[in-house]
Amino acid sequence: MKIAIPSSDKSIEAELDDRFGRCPYFCFYDQKKGTTEFKENKLKDGSGGIGPQVAEFLGEHKIDILYTREVGPKAADVLNKLGIKISSVNTNSTIKEIIETIH
Repeated sequence: MKIAIPSSDKSIEAELDDRFGRCPYFCFYDQKKGTTEFKENKLKDGSGGIGPQVAEFLGEHKIDILYTREVGPKAADVLNKLGIKISSVNTNSTIKEIIETIH
């Protein structure tokens, strides 16, 4: 299972970023392999309508679950159509702490 987490930096010690569509990085965690990879969110500085485009980006990377604080309705629609589950995170956790709760 591949998991995406919006990250404030490209480190597992970084905090979960509040902004789904405008986060600087995504941590991709492959639960089966136990590996993490950070991808820059190159869409973060675009003009309006970023959420659905970022959702498509996650779909291109075969993400199964998105752990995030919040997703707008248009992005949520795209995520749902792509079969990507949305799991809400309501804490100021680090990427490492979120990954540890997944195990």
